[in-house]
Amino acid sequence: MAFVDQTDWRPSGIDDLEPNAWEALRSHNNVCVSAGPGAGKTEFLAQKAAFLLQTGICQPPYKILAISFKRDAAENLAARLKKRCPPDQANRFVSMTFDSFTKSILDRFHAAIPGQWRPTDPYEIVFQNTRQIRDLLTLIRSSAPAPWQGEIAGLPTSDFESRFVGGNRLGIEQTEPTTGTEFAIQSWWAEFLRGHDRSSLTFIMINRLAELLIRSNPHILRALRATYPFVFVDEFQDTTYAQYDFLHSVFGGGRTVVTAVGDDKQRIMLWAGARNDAFNRLTADFGARCIPLLMNFRSSPDLVRIQHIVARALDVDSIETQAQVECVIDGDVAQIWTSPDEATEASHLAEWLAEDMRNRGTTPRDYAILVRQTANRFEDQLSGPFEIHNLFIRNESKAVGRTTLQDLLAERLTCIVMALLRLCIHQRAPQAWSTASEAIFQIRNAESQDYVACNLAERQLNEFLCVNRNFLALTPPNVDSAQEIGMRILTFLDPDAIARTYPEYGLGESLQIAAEGFILHLVASANEATDWHQYIDTFEGVNRVPLMTVHKSKGLEFDTIVFVGLDDQMWWSHTVGNPEGIATFFVALSRAKQRAIFTFCRGRGQRRGVADLYQLLADAGVPEIAF
Repeated sequence: MAFVDQTDWRPSGIDDLEPNAWEALRSHNNVCVSAGPGAGKTEFLAQKAAFLLQTGICQPPYKILAISFKRDAAENLAARLKKRCPPDQANRFVSMTFDSFTKSILDRFHAAIPGQWRPTDPYEIVFQNTRQIRDLLTLIRSSAPAPWQGEIAGLPTSDFESRFVGGNRLGIEQTEPTTGTEFAIQSWWAEFLRGHDRSSLTFIMINRLAELLIRSNPHILRALRATYPFVFVDEFQDTTYAQYDFLHSVFGGGRTVVTAVGDDKQRIMLWAGARNDAFNRLTADFGARCIPLLMNFRSSPDLVRIQHIVARALDVDSIETQAQVECVIDGDVAQIWTSPDEATEASHLAEWLAEDMRNRGTTPRDYAILVRQTANRFEDQLSGPFEIHNLFIRNESKAVGRTTLQDLLAERLTCIVMALLRLCIHQRAPQAWSTASEAIFQIRNAESQDYVACNLAERQLNEFLCVNRNFLALTPPNVDSAQEIGMRILTFLDPDAIARTYPEYGLGESLQIAAEGFILHLVASANEATDWHQYIDTFEGVNRVPLMTVHKSKGLEFDTIVFVGLDDQMWWSHTVGNPEGIATFFVALSRAKQRAIFTFCRGRGQRRGVADLYQLLADAGVPEIAF
């Protein structure tokens, strides 16, 4: 393959990169890229990967590892690179979530884990809630030596696993505890590893075991470093203690070049165990140089100005970014709406949204309703008034089996199945054909040079589509037909083959969770559709206003965001000046491209606890309107 000279290489799909992005892209050393909202960090990573592959800096057979924290972010990054590089280059770009990567290492090298820490094969993946952690700590305390019981009683339930279990490096040889905290950590591991017939592991524990595995097996360490001379880490500010330690053990001190991208001002995962010093640690441990991106390609100039005022509350040295988009609306770009009760709030919001869509020619998906928590409550409150104006809510945070709707739609399985369903309805759907055929070739293990295998896989795909086009043509969407077509597609794909093909579905219940959620949502969507075209729109949430928590909105952008519930009740854990609360507020504000609206309902609560957030809006000149 002919490589492009580095001096001749140009970005693909965009006009250019800002000067600092060019500097970070061309750097041959470890870098921390500080990328605020709208800076185009995903685009930057895709361009840097293309640069490394197309210029031959990352030559075959070496690969680039990109680690993200959300599956949809990993998929999005991989998809962007595929548009810029031919398959032989794009296939050397491995984009995974942190948890998927550490789990794949644990599963692949399970036998190499030191015996006293080795989980059963298979093991179960579990998610512990606060009550379960509290009950286990109570049990551990009761079994501890008397002098340590008081210390254990003082351990925090909320972050015990993330901070203490995740922050504690496992010894290759297990030693006797010398403190109550060490006793609690060891008892935790004993309960999850040996307390039942099958080991139960959380992802924090999987991260820890993967780090131990690497540290105790130098040959595996050398293999990983040789495979991945370049590593990207997205949303680096959310890195947990266990994840950072894994990254440091595997790629610290070697020749691997690490590019970390993120924004300390968007650090809203401290409750889930994120370090509060991730960038500082990378600078110290990896000698990384920090390079800020200075442009905002999302928000209009006045919104960028307001964002900067909030950003300075988190970092007085925050650099104001330069807006690269124009304001296209008349009037205020931000407002506070005050209402006497929830009914008035919902009615006014529905009426305003309907009128704004009519006046501007926008669609429901151009807007997002953001809440701090309890999205289900607001769905119930808003749905009736919205329907009066022929608007419908889409609760992206709603549980679908053992996953959420937003996470389900980001699943690789869902993307493949929906491509097949779309082909069963539309004979001409080029993007769906590309997605489905590529997946079938992978699942059937049909290499591009194996013409016999490729022809067989394509023939099977066409036969499947022919049969099911006839089925859907004769059967309207209903609960039974939706479940039937869903099961037909899953059977055709072959769950066992899916598990062999895609690492994220290899072990545990991830494939079962995704399949169950898919069928449940498939059936639920049938209740609102009169034909299969409308059915797909319903499944995907077309023409529905998305409702989600701020945490679920990270990485997304909308013309207009409406933050409902800026009050003490919805922000019960916030105290004036709390950095994580201000960061959450900043993330919500920065999702908006053209306008941000915040609502306060006097009937729902007071706003003394969030007075600092209102003061920031006042400092930015945001008007408050009562109705």
